[in-house]
Amino acid sequence: MVKYTNEQRLQILKIYYRNLESVAATLRALTPIFGCNSRSSRQAVTSLVKKFESTYSLRDVTVLVRLRVGRSVEYIAVVETSVAKDPN
Repeated sequence: MVKYTNEQRLQILKIYYRNLESVAATLRALTPIFGCNSRSSRQAVTSLVKKFESTYSLRDVTVLVRLRVGRSVEYIAVVETSVAKDPN
């Protein structure tokens, strides 16, 4: 999927609401602006509108990433002593 700038997203939303919330009319209006090969797809327009109507924002939603447990010096020393006592 093509990453659009916030200005391009705003332009797509303006055209969508100007065309009475019609995705087909929006795609036809976007063709002269973005060209036939690089315009938005139907799915991209509908997901952009849904995201805008639910968050009222044009920004990307950040995805939370699971934090990895860090290995501290103390923990490494504990493991080393444990392995030294019982190598199995």
